Amino acid sequence: MWLRSRGYRKGEIVVPLTLYHLGADWYATRLEVDWKPASAEEATALFEKHGLVGEFWSLIEQRC
Repeated sequence: MWLRSRGYRKGEIVVPLTLYHLGADWYATRLEVDWKPASAEEATALFEKHGLVGEFWSLIEQRC
């Protein structure tokens, strides 16, 4: 009700352990000298690896 009354939609609800494992993978190579940010495709694949799927988690632009 609070969200709706302010024009927001409910996002995704994620179990903290899932976020922990996602974060461990996300930052696993962060301190390497040749580190580069993940592309949209790489990030979306990482989300999928942790069961985070659907429109909310897709960073890849859908073409019509």
